[in-house]
Amino acid sequence: MANITPGGSYDYASLTALTKEQYVPKLVDNIKKKSILLSRLLGKSKPNASGNAIHQPIETFDNTSLGFYSKYGQLDVAPDEFAHEALYSWSQAYASVSISGFEERVNDNPEKLIDLLGAKMKNAEKSLTKKFSDALYGVSGADATSTFVSLPAIAHQSDALGNIDPTANSNKYSMWKGCFDTDTGTDYDTFANLKAGIPAIMRSGFANMSKDSGDKPSLIICTQVFFDAMEDYLSDKKRTPTMASSEVADGGFLGMKWRGVDVVVDQSCPDGEVYFINEDYLQMKHSRKANFGFTGFKAPVNQDAKTGHILWMGQLVCSNRSKAVGRFHGIGATS
Repeated sequence: MANITPGGSYDYASLTALTKEQYVPKLVDNIKKKSILLSRLLGKSKPNASGNAIHQPIETFDNTSLGFYSKYGQLDVAPDEFAHEALYSWSQAYASVSISGFEERVNDNPEKLIDLLGAKMKNAEKSLTKKFSDALYGVSGADATSTFVSLPAIAHQSDALGNIDPTANSNKYSMWKGCFDTDTGTDYDTFANLKAGIPAIMRSGFANMSKDSGDKPSLIICTQVFFDAMEDYLSDKKRTPTMASSEVADGGFLGMKWRGVDVVVDQSCPDGEVYFINEDYLQMKHSRKANFGFTGFKAPVNQDAKTGHILWMGQLVCSNRSKAVGRFHGIGATS
């Protein structure tokens, strides 16, 4: 464990150890606490084998080598190309933590320097949380160099994803289109209209997610306005909202259930948007060598400072695009 005690001596090797042992784990935990979806995706993230891209087997067609038979009837054993691989580019994120020579000299005891490090790590945590949230929801103005796969990109009906174009080759890969990406137009431009339209939105979302398979969403992400409209609708119908699962409540998130599925407010969800998500077909993957790892403090050759980087390398991957994410957007209602 890092050997830094009040009144004791310190060096940057000890600060590096302290950062790795105490601050980085807290940083990751706090990032998860800011978003229910980030919490669940990062919490279940799995390491991926090394390589220039992430290879993800996907389902694009139904298996046709099957059926009923009688006694000595022949069985179709012809190879059936129902699965392919999507190739996802790695996405990389970082946050730098720097302590200048000036800051080091004016904070010339271990207690003050540790307090300074704590403040800088808190800032890195906030910055990384916003970076990941913006990337996840495809927020306009997010880092243009980001290759992170966003929820809107998965829900989209015609854009390529994972190096597969659903509109290519006479729509050969039409099963690789997003589940739905619906602009509600002016249907829900007031709170009253949204409240009255809650059943239609929910029925449509569930119907699209379950089409052809019987699947259903495992999580519905919404804004506070949408949540309030749903709560008011249930109240008017004399129905008491069912509280969200313990996983949601224990994480400190606001939620309730609709048809047994958690509907949860995510403060990072863009205004006017609602997401129906089936987590069976979504997964976060990361590099074993860069899963919020800390590089350690080093001195640049051209600065009077010491800098360390928190590094992440991974990707949000989808294995069945037609079942993974559905999106409503353009809801104009305000509280």
